[in-house]
Amino acid sequence: MTDSLEEYLYAIYVLSNGKKGENREKEEKEKNEENEENIVDRINGVRVTDIANKMEVTKASTNNALNLLKEQGLINYEKYKNITLTKNGIARAKYIERRHELFRIFLKDIIKTDEHLVEEETEKLAHCISCHTAAKLEKFIENYMQKSTKGDGPFWLK
Repeated sequence: MTDSLEEYLYAIYVLSNGKKGENREKEEKEKNEENEENIVDRINGVRVTDIANKMEVTKASTNNALNLLKEQGLINYEKYKNITLTKNGIARAKYIERRHELFRIFLKDIIKTDEHLVEEETEKLAHCISCHTAAKLEKFIENYMQKSTKGDGPFWLK
């Protein structure tokens, strides 16, 4: 799956669950305040328009991506109907969400990246690593958190 399709799948997951990234919450709330209740309350899926707005792309681009995700069995999608995730789509989206969480923890808590950069860099990094590397990063974070009693890390990060 391409990075771009992962982003679409994750956007559907986020919109269908009413979730947002930590630092984007205020921006998203201000930007979509009047649409927010509709997105969160839509238990039967999300609209193409919602996805296109979140991704800041055209509806045509969104439709192309949705057709590819449908072909891969990750979403239920029919023209002019709300989009829902399949069981495989939910599992894949949760995996993508976990990768986002790992990079947020790594950037924010371990290497102490500036707060204003964490979300932007998390978004970039979360889509460009393999499953193998993600598993290694998760083990590193677990080991680091267990060994770090103060949470401020080793000298080489200061």
